[in-house]
Amino acid sequence: MLIDWSLVATIGFIFLVTLIGAWLRSRRRDPCLVAFEDFHVTLERTDNKIIWGKLKVTPTGLELIYRRAVQDEEHIESSYALYNNEYTEIQAIYRYADQLDEENQKRRAKDLKKWFHPGPMRFLMRKTRGFLATASESLNEVIGIILGRMRKPAGRYMTDTSETYLKKFGGDLIGHAGSANDPMLEQFIGQRVVFELVEDGEVHEHVGIFKNYSADFYEVFDVQFPIPQSVPVEKDCTVATDRITAVESEGKLNIKNNCGYPILIQSLKSLDESAQEDLLNVVVDAGEEIVLHPPKSFDRAKLQVKVVRELDMIVPRTRGVIRHRAVQVDSDKMPDIIFDLGVVLRARNRDEAHEQRLRELLSEDPQNAMAAANLGGILLQKGHLEEADVWLNRAIAVRDSLPDRGRRAEMQLRELARKVNQQEEAQKPDFVKIVRDGMEVVQ
Repeated sequence: MLIDWSLVATIGFIFLVTLIGAWLRSRRRDPCLVAFEDFHVTLERTDNKIIWGKLKVTPTGLELIYRRAVQDEEHIESSYALYNNEYTEIQAIYRYADQLDEENQKRRAKDLKKWFHPGPMRFLMRKTRGFLATASESLNEVIGIILGRMRKPAGRYMTDTSETYLKKFGGDLIGHAGSANDPMLEQFIGQRVVFELVEDGEVHEHVGIFKNYSADFYEVFDVQFPIPQSVPVEKDCTVATDRITAVESEGKLNIKNNCGYPILIQSLKSLDESAQEDLLNVVVDAGEEIVLHPPKSFDRAKLQVKVVRELDMIVPRTRGVIRHRAVQVDSDKMPDIIFDLGVVLRARNRDEAHEQRLRELLSEDPQNAMAAANLGGILLQKGHLEEADVWLNRAIAVRDSLPDRGRRAEMQLRELARKVNQQEEAQKPDFVKIVRDGMEVVQ
């Protein structure tokens, strides 16, 4: 009986390609997510849902293992799974660098050293991956030529079917090696960068050290990030946390910053029937204490604050973009970046209501510094820079009546100046023609 060697070769190629393809798929995990594996992280979804747990990563998704089982309405759960087709629902993944124990700090430092000071072999592998990504089309053509030579004479060693499978395998292998390479992002690795992040309908800028990227995520370290918190306050009561102390007495609210970073007091929302929210926008420096005078008395209220935490972050590429290289700034200017107002992407009823109420207050009392500062901030977010400048400067003119003596208003004015400069730079022509002695000089 004659043996059909071309059939045997085809079956062998298919079997080999299937095994190697399965092995590659079983190992293909997102490198940014893998860097946080076995660390306790916080996952924030775009619907503002927060999940905590130890991260486990698989080729098809991730799982957060809770420290303790949680009792739900009808069951007890111990983990949360998110599949890779749901990654678009991720706002960001945080690792609190300022809370790591000694062992995890060593793991983090070792990982950073490996990335920012790679050995010769790791450096060569990264360059090879970049080359494969850039040259993948040409390499696929080379594979086609090689397979064509192997088929001669007259399909002796390979059939059409086996050739198709082997071409697919070659393309998959090259794609696996260099799929996420981006020459633009390669030059930012290890650099301090400014990245823009969409947060609750606003675009904010943050600064950190760019570590790595994948097809789906960015990985950024040492980000000083403003974390929103709610502090419940009650009449004639004291509330103390590790970062803030709030004391209500005789209609006054004393706020003390207990941490080493500035705190932004955003608003005070009454939990009584009125449910009125008063904008504050006051910056409290480290160790500083200020006194607020709420316009209306309350029995129970909620103080909305932003505290600075040092984070390592994984950000979906659908939510953020690396925008600039960053330079070191003076420590007194750092809160300007941390507490930036951002840019509103869409009009919101809440902001419209606040703006209308502030204009009414200013029509009654043009010297209301708090209302002027808050109105200037809202207009700055909306991009109405000229009017924002008017109101912020009016607030600064009577800064002694502001709880923080106008520090927050000054920060907003500096942000306004940056936005004006950006607009002017964007509007500049690529070159300027100057006529001198009848000749055009291009600058």
